[in-house]
Amino acid sequence: MRLHKLYLLLLAALLALPAGPAAAGLEADSITAGALFDGEGRYTGTAAAAGDSAEGKARLLAALKTRLTINDRGVPAEGERLNAILSRVLDSPTGRQLAVEFLQEGARAEIAFDIIPDTQVLEINGKKTFWTSGGHAHTTMKPPQVHLNEAYLQAKQEDAPVTLAHELFGHTLERKRAERYGVEDSYIFHQNEEANAGLVGWTVGAELGNKIDNGWAWIYMANPEDYHSRLKTNMAYYAGTLSTEEMKDPLPVYQERLAGTDALLLRLPVKKEQNETWLKIIDHLVKLHKMIEDAFKSLVEEIKGVIASIPGSEARLAEIKTYLGQLIAKCAGASGQAWVDAMKRESENEYFRERERVMDERARALGTMMLGKTWDSEQPPPRAGQVTWPQLKQLWKDEQASNCGWKP
Repeated sequence: MRLHKLYLLLLAALLALPAGPAAAGLEADSITAGALFDGEGRYTGTAAAAGDSAEGKARLLAALKTRLTINDRGVPAEGERLNAILSRVLDSPTGRQLAVEFLQEGARAEIAFDIIPDTQVLEINGKKTFWTSGGHAHTTMKPPQVHLNEAYLQAKQEDAPVTLAHELFGHTLERKRAERYGVEDSYIFHQNEEANAGLVGWTVGAELGNKIDNGWAWIYMANPEDYHSRLKTNMAYYAGTLSTEEMKDPLPVYQERLAGTDALLLRLPVKKEQNETWLKIIDHLVKLHKMIEDAFKSLVEEIKGVIASIPGSEARLAEIKTYLGQLIAKCAGASGQAWVDAMKRESENEYFRERERVMDERARALGTMMLGKTWDSEQPPPRAGQVTWPQLKQLWKDEQASNCGWKP
């Protein structure tokens, strides 16, 4: 009973205290954000003002957070991390500009970490990494849901702001724009929906000083058509996306892709067997020819990572096959004709031309930041003393030419 009375006395004393720094800070943030909206709730700030000072950035961040819900899944540390990632995005000029556009469009979103299927945190060259998607956006939900791979809590932390910009400004903001143009049902089938988000993320990352080490960025900048072709085997959703011209007659496109997916599925067992063979070759070189085992460490990590990824690749391609089958049935059905007609009609909408214009501008800016760099120069330095792939292949060639007689 005394403990209960003491608790009440302490509670009364605490309630009587004036607001502390944290409470005052929250109130100040709210007032600061409110000052940037007009009487009808329209955002009146500018990206330039946000970039002029730490105070300007803080004002934009406060305004942006009035349109976002940070879901920490009951783990306060996750909320703190998400807030830090969001703040880091605004260190980028592109991030600030798109934050302003997000506010001006009246967009909203909820942000959280999430489990991305088939994710494995691997250690390659002494550094933790993962090869699955960094996140996704569910743009048709109310509000849209932006999920970052919870693996970012363990690895590749510097890439988390890139992914958040990609999902929040590349996808979620774009959904709001598409609604304004009246093409929200067709824009998600355009291949530039993902490419635009990619450019947003890559540009933000480059502006933040990150290494441009995302392979998709280099593929896109070298050849956008090659990028689109490769991406369509990476996820079911991408497999259904189309160029502006393909939107006018999608059925034969989907039929051709379905055949291509079957061919890719047949290659996966071969890929697994080839990589398992390389592990056997390395084991032979170490055990029978007394080569230094540690010199093969990076190669072994990479090969095992590839083998571990194959079940996920099989599942992904199976999903693509199912999805393409559904789209083919939809196109061929009577009710699907209305969908095809609508997509053909909306492919002429100004929205798609405007997106291409903006993407071209962003690609030119990114290209400038990539000058003097290569894919190899952006990779982390390898471990010292490691056998490389060309060296391993030469070792195996020499082994086959010798009188050892061993076969994997």
